[in-house]
Amino acid sequence: MRTNNALQIIFAFFLGLVVVAFVGIGVNTFYPEPAYVDGRPGYAGWQLTTGVVLLVCATLILAVSLFLPEAQGVLSNGLLLGGVFTMIYAVGVTVSSTASVLRFVVVAMALAVTIAIGWLKFARRHPAVIPAAADATVPADVAARLAAVERKLDALGRALEG
Repeated sequence: MRTNNALQIIFAFFLGLVVVAFVGIGVNTFYPEPAYVDGRPGYAGWQLTTGVVLLVCATLILAVSLFLPEAQGVLSNGLLLGGVFTMIYAVGVTVSSTASVLRFVVVAMALAVTIAIGWLKFARRHPAVIPAAADATVPADVAARLAAVERKLDALGRALEG
């Protein structure tokens, strides 16, 4: 069965959007924004707490995306995007808060989590798997075959040079 890469990308992106919507609506359902009051003293605390909750949710979603098997790459990528979008939402809510020191700590944690997840997902090297051969000896005619290939390549190079 031939896979449709464009459809997989669209699905992963849409899954990411649905994940951030689910998390955002869930957080706002169970921890709603405070009612408007002059000066809004409780609003900065709500923003900071919401940012922390969103950061924790984003971290969990990103971690789950790392543990899905390679065969479920589309779901893994969709969750990864959902975690990234949720992280963006968390940073946005936190940055709009007025608690400067705590705001810095939350954004620093978001940066650390993003770098760690990025490294785990994209930069770490998987060890090469070399299948074990039943007989590790090299056939006797390998040297002769290799010499023949080298002669052909040399002749081809001379022919191309002119």
